Amino acid sequence: MTVIALGTFDGVHLGHQKIIKSAVAYAKINGLTPTAITFDPHPQQLISPERGLKLLTTLDERHALLHQYGIKRIFVIKFDRRTQKLGPNEFIKRIIVNRLSAKHVFVGYDFAFGWGRIGGVKDLRGHGFSVTMIPAVLRNSHPVKSRRIREELSWGNFNNALADLGHAYQISGKVIKGSGRGRKLGFPTVNLKLDKDKLIPSHGIYAAWTEIKGKRYKVAVNIGARPSFGIGEVLVEGHIIGFSGNLYRKHIVLNLVKKLREEKHFSDIAKLVAQIKKDVKSVQLLFK
Repeated sequence: MTVIALGTFDGVHLGHQKIIKSAVAYAKINGLTPTAITFDPHPQQLISPERGLKLLTTLDERHALLHQYGIKRIFVIKFDRRTQKLGPNEFIKRIIVNRLSAKHVFVGYDFAFGWGRIGGVKDLRGHGFSVTMIPAVLRNSHPVKSRRIREELSWGNFNNALADLGHAYQISGKVIKGSGRGRKLGFPTVNLKLDKDKLIPSHGIYAAWTEIKGKRYKVAVNIGARPSFGIGEVLVEGHIIGFSGNLYRKHIVLNLVKKLREEKHFSDIAKLVAQIKKDVKSVQLLFK
């Protein structure tokens, strides 16, 4: 028997966390398995592709965060045209009752499901399991929502977005070969291959941390087009402070915790190196 936290949970932000933690607490008291149902791809990517929706979390990042907050089992529903056309009762019977044997279901205040989003909390009731609707989590008098966090990240309000998330903003990917410019400047970097659907925060320098073989390292992260070298492609590269190994083709997670400054153009390489040194120092002081 399971207790279900039901939602897409993109970002696993403070509002999502309240749903998840409530489900986990209920499961612990009643000896049940805390389970999350999520969707992939994000329903809006199929329903409104013209929006070009970017995600706060890749599926792997979402998995890691759900487990971090106590979820033991994750059930990923492939959101395709067939899933989209399921009516509320059919969805409940097939997934929640027959597949997951739910004893209790937790959802957010704005949860809707089924063809045309016609299903709501009232439709979940009366199927042999109990239901709890979790009210909105407010911050600065506004409900914490994934859409708002996406806007904050895109507009450059990173630290405000982070407060709504309630955890570091993760950017993960496989390490790929870069130009080697960082190494020539005395600050070797790892360059990440980015998921095409991942929302990348606005250009700038960020403080982050990563874990390699069980050891945590501080990272100075640059997100931008490297204007000092005339390169236009958006890159995410990190200088891992104190690390000297080879990470080529390894998968790493950069956990961004603060935006330090905006991206700048330096016509003088010496000034660029001096600024990088200041950025690295800022990262070191922040984590102290």
